[in-house]
Amino acid sequence: MSWHHPFLHLRARITLLVATVLALVLVVTGVSVNWKIEQETRENLTQRLVLLSRATADSDAVIRGLQGKSPATEVQTYAERLRADTLVDYITVMDMSGIRLSHPNPAQIGARFAGGDEAEVFQGRSYVSEARGTLGLSLRAFTPVREPGTGHQIGAVAVGILVTGLDHTVLSVRKRVGLGVLIGFAAGMLGAMYVAGRIKRILLGMEPQEISTMLQQRNAMLHSVREGIIGVNRDLVVTLVNEEALRLFALAGSQGELVGRNVEEVLPSSRLRGVVESGMAEYDQEGDILGLPILTNRVPVFVEGRISGAVATFRDKTQVNLLAEQLTGVRFYADALRAQTHEFMNKLHVILGLVRLEEYERLNTFITGVAGRYDDEVGFVVQRIKDPVVAGFLLARFASAREQNILMHLASESSLPPGANETLSHDLITVLGNLLENAVEAIGAGAPREIEVSLRPEGNRLHLSVVDSGPGLPEDLLAQAFSRGFSTKGENRGFGLWQAARTVEARGGQLLGTNLEGGGAAFRATLVLEPGEEP
Repeated sequence: MSWHHPFLHLRARITLLVATVLALVLVVTGVSVNWKIEQETRENLTQRLVLLSRATADSDAVIRGLQGKSPATEVQTYAERLRADTLVDYITVMDMSGIRLSHPNPAQIGARFAGGDEAEVFQGRSYVSEARGTLGLSLRAFTPVREPGTGHQIGAVAVGILVTGLDHTVLSVRKRVGLGVLIGFAAGMLGAMYVAGRIKRILLGMEPQEISTMLQQRNAMLHSVREGIIGVNRDLVVTLVNEEALRLFALAGSQGELVGRNVEEVLPSSRLRGVVESGMAEYDQEGDILGLPILTNRVPVFVEGRISGAVATFRDKTQVNLLAEQLTGVRFYADALRAQTHEFMNKLHVILGLVRLEEYERLNTFITGVAGRYDDEVGFVVQRIKDPVVAGFLLARFASAREQNILMHLASESSLPPGANETLSHDLITVLGNLLENAVEAIGAGAPREIEVSLRPEGNRLHLSVVDSGPGLPEDLLAQAFSRGFSTKGENRGFGLWQAARTVEARGGQLLGTNLEGGGAAFRATLVLEPGEEP
């Protein structure tokens, strides 16, 4: 079977690998141990036979029997008692003619020793040999018997054990070794199955091919998103940084490798330690990368219910603000165009009605009044506001206010030089649009219903104010009016004044709100028209 067969899952691969290695190791080890034990068993038996034959040859009973000083029966009695005590198969004492004086089978006493390997012992040598005798094939040790004092050889001793007994002993050893190998293999297999299952759980049940695909997809996703991403482990060591994060760090002036370093060293304001310790996510938080303002989200990473790290995603706040301002300006443009269209359609309906009624004099008066009022308002605004984008926006807002029975006008001392770039126009529309919308919503139902807009340049600065005749705000709420998300009108509100304040601050000013003594509220700000060109 191919090792990379698509149907061979990771658990089976690990189990098969461990089983193969374990079987190979155990078989080699078992064979080696069995061979070694077999050799040692044979050597131990041989050594025991040699020692026993020497002890028998040196015994008084054997020497006296071979000298004829005692009956031969005493030799048989001694040899059989010794054989029973030492668990050998036979102890044979023979004279110099090879005639047995002892044997396990008494009928063999008096006969010549059988086997053909006894010749050398009669020449005074001690040795071990393997030959077939009357009891069968056996391993036996020969030792000459000598007279004390003279050293003259008077006979020989052969002590033996049948090869079948030796094989039985070796087989017993092999069985124990084999049992140990089987127990080891079974234990190894159980361990392999546990380890394979554990690895599978750690990998969330996925196969290597799935992990590879997911990793490639994750890398592609991480490096394609427009947000910077930093991942840390439980020890707050950076483990993941995408290309956008590297770009933002480079933009902030930070160079060098980030992965492998402590996040509090790389990004002191990350606050990821709190996320790892508490397990609570943080969304849409303001922060900075070495002074570069960012908007960030921080979320903990859980593995099997335990926090294993955290991930922070962030974007350059300048880009976020620019996008928000552009969206806000587009919304205000759309509202202004809708108001102008609505007002124009109402006037057309009046004109059509007067034509059908043939009220030509009243029609003349109505058209003259509308044209005059329009000329007066447009002329007044266009004459003082030289930025056409801002002028058109104000005219549209004035028309929209008239639909709601609100008198919105430009202060007589107002003026605005031509805009140097589109950014200034967008900023002014963002600030004015949010302030005017807030004033319309806050003005209330009682009379008077008036809103005054003032734009007054002074050198490179522009003093801007929006004053309404509404009830104003309580002092405790006025202090919170520029906080992100604060609103008295319900949820998902409270971003207008916050965005206006941020835009003013970006141009070196501050937006302030006060309540007027006679009623109403005033919001005033001073903006730098051209940053970097202070007088």
